[in-house]
Amino acid sequence: MLKKIINLFLLIIFVFIFLNVILAFVWPYITDSKLKSQKFYDDEILKILGIEKNEESAFYKQMWIDRKFKYLQFTGQYEKETLNQKYVNITKDNGRKIINKKNCIKNFFFYGSSHTFGYNVKDNQTIPANFKKIIDKAYPNKIFCVYNFGSASHFSTQETIFFQTHILKQKIKEDDFIFFLEGISEKGNQSSRIDSIINHLFKATTYNYWDKYKFTFPYFFDSLPLIQLYKRISQKISIKKSKKNNPGEELKKKDEILYVFQKNVNFRKAICKELGLNCFTFLLHYPIISGVYDSRILKNKNLKEEKKYYLEHYELLKNTKGIIDIKNVLDNETELSYVDKGHYSPNASFAIANKIYLNIAKSIK
Repeated sequence: MLKKIINLFLLIIFVFIFLNVILAFVWPYITDSKLKSQKFYDDEILKILGIEKNEESAFYKQMWIDRKFKYLQFTGQYEKETLNQKYVNITKDNGRKIINKKNCIKNFFFYGSSHTFGYNVKDNQTIPANFKKIIDKAYPNKIFCVYNFGSASHFSTQETIFFQTHILKQKIKEDDFIFFLEGISEKGNQSSRIDSIINHLFKATTYNYWDKYKFTFPYFFDSLPLIQLYKRISQKISIKKSKKNNPGEELKKKDEILYVFQKNVNFRKAICKELGLNCFTFLLHYPIISGVYDSRILKNKNLKEEKKYYLEHYELLKNTKGIIDIKNVLDNETELSYVDKGHYSPNASFAIANKIYLNIAKSIK
C-alpha cells in the first residue's frame, strides 16, 4: 500500500513537471498565434497611425507584450531598452527613439508619464518626436537634439529625481531646455510601480542562511507555467465579475496632491535657476474633457464618472504656481485626439508639441 502511494506521488510530481515543461515551450507560440487572429484597434485608429491591418498584431506586440521595464537607480521603474524594432524603440541612454544628429548645440529634454512616452503610437508620432520636427523646421541651420524620457506611471516626484540624475551624469548642461508634461498621473505621495518589489527583495538580505528558502521557494513556485496559467485564468474571471471602480477615489487626498505637485515644481525652478537651465512645466489637456474622442473606440462604460474625475483633477492642479496650462490646445481639432482611453493620437501629439514650441520659442537663443 505504501509503495502504491509513493508511486502515485512520484507520478503526480512527474506529470506536474512534464506539464510545466510543455507549457513553457508552447506558450510563446500559442501567444503569437492568438495575437495574429485578434483585433486590437479600430480601423479608424489604424488609419490614423498609418498601420496596415496585417501589421496590427506586430505593433500591439511591440507596444504591450515585448515592452518591458527595468529598475533605474533612484528613479524607480523605467522602460527597458529594446533591440532595433519597427515601431517602438527605447535606447539605454537617450530614452525613446528620436533621430538626432551629433554635436548638438542645444538639447531639449522631455519628462512625463505614458503620455510623454507615447503609448499606442510609433516612435515618430510622440509629442517629443513631433517637437523635433517643428524645431528642425523653425531652425533649419541649427543642430538641436530632442530626448524623450517619458515612462509609464511616472509622476512629478519621479520625473524630478530622474531629471536630477541626468544633471549628475552631466547629460544636461547649461542653457538646455527641460520640459515636464504633467496631468492625470499626479496622486500625491504615491509609491512607484517598483517600490513594494524592492522592499520585499531587500528583506531577503536579512534572512539567515538556513532560512533563505522562505524567500526563494514562493518565487520559484509562483514562476511555474501552470501556476501562471491558473493566475491568468483567475484574473480574467475576477475582472469580469468585478464592479465598477470609483475613478475619483484618489482625490480624497486633494491637499496632498496639490502640495506634492507644487513642491516638485518649486524644486525644479530652484535647480534650473541655479544651473542656468530653461525649465517649463506644462499641464496637459485631459482625456474626455477636451479634444475629440469617440466613446465607441474608448470602450469606456463609465464615461460620466471618468469625466467628473478628470474635471475635478484638472481644477485642482491648475491652481499650481509656475506651470503653463495648455489644457485647451485641442479644442479646435477635428480628427480623433486619442488612440485609446487616454493616450494621444499623432495629430493631437503634434498639436501639443506645437503649443509647447510657441510657449518657449522666444526663450531659444
